[in-house]
Amino acid sequence: MYKSMKKTLSAMTIAVSLTSLVALNACATAQSVPQDNFYRLAPQPETSQQGGILQDATVEVARFVADGSVSNRPILYSSDANPNSVSEYHYHFWIEAPPTLIKDSLVSYLRAAGIANRVVTPEMRVSSDYSVLGRIKRLEIYTGKKYTGVASFEIGLRRNSDGELLVLNEYESKVEANNNSVGSVITAVEKATEDIFARFVHDISAK
Repeated sequence: MYKSMKKTLSAMTIAVSLTSLVALNACATAQSVPQDNFYRLAPQPETSQQGGILQDATVEVARFVADGSVSNRPILYSSDANPNSVSEYHYHFWIEAPPTLIKDSLVSYLRAAGIANRVVTPEMRVSSDYSVLGRIKRLEIYTGKKYTGVASFEIGLRRNSDGELLVLNEYESKVEANNNSVGSVITAVEKATEDIFARFVHDISAK
């Protein structure tokens, strides 16, 4: 009987040890999984337009259009090895889907630039004198010899009283990052976006 009890205790000890080992391995595996990271864009104009380009006007910025992976939240990247192949990061995301992200960024930019008396979104449900319509063609990181932020948009300004398209252009900007970290290249994407917004404002002022 004593030997039987001893064997039973030994078996229990081994079972407890194995359970503890499995639990420790599970904890180690869980700790090794990278955490998700989320990024916003906050491009800022260098100067404010005195009196506004579109005086006494309300400008509505519509949600941008984007197709395929460009419309999704995972951040995209391409490389020198195959520049026509675009991949998604697994743990790096935009804080909003790009069509909303770029719309909100442009609204904030135009307000800060003082382009008009009021810059609104469709959600406010107010009548507007002008509408800004846009499409995202590229919003990604280029992982070549020098990591680069890339932005490419088509943006137009429509006068709502007669439907005339006052401005319609395709804009692309590429800005080199300070280093190869994702955070640094996101800053480069922000600068590329800022450059495009500045050119769009310039094109409006030229009309």
